[in-house]
Amino acid sequence: MELKGEILAIISALAWAGSASIYKKGLEGIDPWSGNLIRTGFASLGFFLILIIKGTLSESLLTITLSLLFWLIFSAFFAFFLGDLLFFTSLKEIGVSRTVPISSTYPLFVTAWAFIIYRKPVSIFVIVGTLFIVLAIKLISGEEKDKNSKDNAKKENNPHSKGILLALLAALCWSISITVLEHLVLYLPSEAVAGFRFLITFSLMAAVGSQRKFTITRRSVIWIGIFGMAVLVIGNYTFLEGIRLIGSAKVAPISSVYPVISVLFATIFLRETLTPKIIGGTIMSFLGVLLIVLG
Repeated sequence: MELKGEILAIISALAWAGSASIYKKGLEGIDPWSGNLIRTGFASLGFFLILIIKGTLSESLLTITLSLLFWLIFSAFFAFFLGDLLFFTSLKEIGVSRTVPISSTYPLFVTAWAFIIYRKPVSIFVIVGTLFIVLAIKLISGEEKDKNSKDNAKKENNPHSKGILLALLAALCWSISITVLEHLVLYLPSEAVAGFRFLITFSLMAAVGSQRKFTITRRSVIWIGIFGMAVLVIGNYTFLEGIRLIGSAKVAPISSVYPVISVLFATIFLRETLTPKIIGGTIMSFLGVLLIVLG
């Protein structure tokens, strides 16, 4: 069972690593709101197909209580509604190779919540890991897209800083959502937790954005809808199933490698330029997150 859980964690890391590049491709020509609406709609469909195939849909619906419904809405709001909107916006602002290493620092915030809420002690690993993450953010945020032009560098300062902040806020939102996941998978199968959360987010997106003009293109449907659904279903299902089998303490260190893979994917498929600062920041971010989850 432990080996199966570890394999599932590796699969989730690969799926998440590829997802950022897929979203970046699909977001070309559309806004983050439209992208997230397409993504959550297709993801809901994918997970509900899994529920129907596995025959767990009726049982899952009957299991939901008012308390579970509240935590599903709570988790969906911070993970896929607010968190992913911030993430998508950051992707458009500063690209995959900068957004992913910074947004992947959410375990730092998870540890902070554990200290604030449960008074869990902070180990030396967490302290060193935090220093690594701070250094990683400094390296990545200090990287300028055009070193040959001071004027261009000045113009990039504001959007660059905004993208960094959005990525950090996305990590904060994800950490809030993660605090209730282990509780939810105790009562509901992994595919139900994911599917219901995506459906809730899709409904919120449609309701809140009812006055907005959503943009849907063939490109966005293919990349964010179809390909995005595939990596979302695979990534979220394997991550939650891994947590159910071996717990988040063992799944998190394995899945935390995804930023490094994601940056490689961005270089290969999106032709994003890797600079020494981005490479160094990505490695520091990975090591910092790894130290925190191990601590």
